[in-house]
Amino acid sequence: MIKKRISIIALIVLLVLSLTFPVVIAHNEDIEANADDDVSIVTDSNLDSSEDSNEIIEQNSEENTLKKEDVYLTGDNVTIDYIVDGNLFIIANSVTIDSQIGGDAFILAKSVNVSEKGYIFSNMFVAAETVNIKGIVYDLYSVCKDLNISGYVYRDIKVSANSLNIFGTVGRNAFVNCEKLNFVDETTSTEESEENSEFTTKSSGRIAGNLEYSSEEELPLSQENVNGSIKFTKIAHDTDEKSISSYIMSLATFVSTIVLIWLVGLWLTPKFIKSCDNLLAKKTLPVIGLGLLTPIALIIAFIILLITGITSSFAILLLPVLFTLLGISSSITVISINNLICNKLKIEKLLIKFGILVISAIVTWLVCLIPILGGLISLALVILGTGIVVSNLVIKK
Repeated sequence: MIKKRISIIALIVLLVLSLTFPVVIAHNEDIEANADDDVSIVTDSNLDSSEDSNEIIEQNSEENTLKKEDVYLTGDNVTIDYIVDGNLFIIANSVTIDSQIGGDAFILAKSVNVSEKGYIFSNMFVAAETVNIKGIVYDLYSVCKDLNISGYVYRDIKVSANSLNIFGTVGRNAFVNCEKLNFVDETTSTEESEENSEFTTKSSGRIAGNLEYSSEEELPLSQENVNGSIKFTKIAHDTDEKSISSYIMSLATFVSTIVLIWLVGLWLTPKFIKSCDNLLAKKTLPVIGLGLLTPIALIIAFIILLITGITSSFAILLLPVLFTLLGISSSITVISINNLICNKLKIEKLLIKFGILVISAIVTWLVCLIPILGGLISLALVILGTGIVVSNLVIKK
């Protein structure tokens, strides 16, 4: 038992180190030799047969620059200068994309830069403080403080930002929530010559489709920069409105809670953590029933025990149990869904499961932000998680 716990401690340390230093996971890569590789073989016709075995062969091959499956990265400063023929998942401080991404890009960072050589063939989902796009993106979904688009977005952008600068082109529609929206980049430079002349260049952005934006005040926009219609929705000032930093903090809290419960579960109840998806997949109706009835039963028991007087002290103990159960229920549901995904994809490596768990948590958090639907999904997560935990206790009994 002690050896087992020591091995789990080593695993947790490895996970912490993986979040501290850059890690690339791109399994089952096919390394193809370049047809232009220079191969030189040095032979000596005068060597006898005993020396033929020591023939010198010099071969220079280029480093493989193609990742043929999904890539998972963490670290401080991450630069993608190779082609990714799959999806890209990054959690870092600074991210630079300087090559082609064949699938979707999921990025959580402080600053994100898509250079002029960057090309994302599919969707880009990014949460950051600053995002700069000088290359090409197919569809853009972003939550950030400052977003600068001087490149090209083929289709739609859906953005929530403090400041949005469009100096390039949006190929279709733009759905924006912002305080500032600018289409003109004014750059003044001085050309030193005999006459010391000065000149100013202006770069004007364009939205090829419609623009729908929401802000506290209507912005001074020109129809010259928007080919379609412009629709404005006024946002009433709310003192309780969350800032970008609070959203990022909420996301970090949500993800870290799920990861912590997952690690503690692997420590204390590894069988339950690894098999909780079976309860969700094979006993869905009993799980939902127990998830609905358990909180009601605990509340009724609390009231009855409190009224009797003699057992009032025991009744108070039910409250922490109820709050703990409801507190971990959403995390248990996300962990169960993550297990289902990993089993479907036949993923067995614990480190890859950890990466997918983080992504699953981020996607769940984003979905729960959707008005009305997000509230229903949050309630469903609590019910399912409660039912999974109680079902496991009932089965054990």
